[in-house]
Amino acid sequence: MNFRFKFIVAFCMLAGFFAIFFFWPRTVELPKLRVVEAPIFTALDGSDYDLANDKIKLVTFFYTKCPDVCPLTILDLKNLQEKLKKDGLDDSEYQIILITLDPEVDTVEKITEYKENFRVAASNWFFLRGSIEQTKQITEQFSMFNEKTSDGFITHSTTMYLVDASNTIRSHHDMATNSKAVNLEELVSNIQLLINEN
Repeated sequence: MNFRFKFIVAFCMLAGFFAIFFFWPRTVELPKLRVVEAPIFTALDGSDYDLANDKIKLVTFFYTKCPDVCPLTILDLKNLQEKLKKDGLDDSEYQIILITLDPEVDTVEKITEYKENFRVAASNWFFLRGSIEQTKQITEQFSMFNEKTSDGFITHSTTMYLVDASNTIRSHHDMATNSKAVNLEELVSNIQLLINEN
């Protein structure tokens, strides 16, 4: 009888251990997709901007002549910033990076006017411009398709990239379109996940 009781106790303990091991909630982690080795870009104030810094970054591409996807996305990203603030996240904990796909046309003056038209004043937004070669290099790093047409418009893929403090792409997110807004809830969740990793 004593042996049987000990056996039952041991079995229950073992079963409890396996239940805890297999069903205890685990911390969700975003996959590590690709390390980005980015060139140095020029910010609107003329300073160098190195994408390989220790900040979490949401990277998107734009050009000032873009008629729909780019401006709609910028408006949604302003809403993203408001959501993050409401969640107690300070601007210093992440950056929003916008890299022009059309450096020949998008001069510093033109991008500055574009930024002012959207009333973007936050210090953690960086509108960047590189040379044609640097732009080619960075779009290849992100597998960002873009092709300029004869009328000056650019056909481009509509993906944004969430990059961690080690400069590794951790998730892809859709830009806004006329029929679909940016998934702000998903972005907020993923940014919080990366901040909690640090």
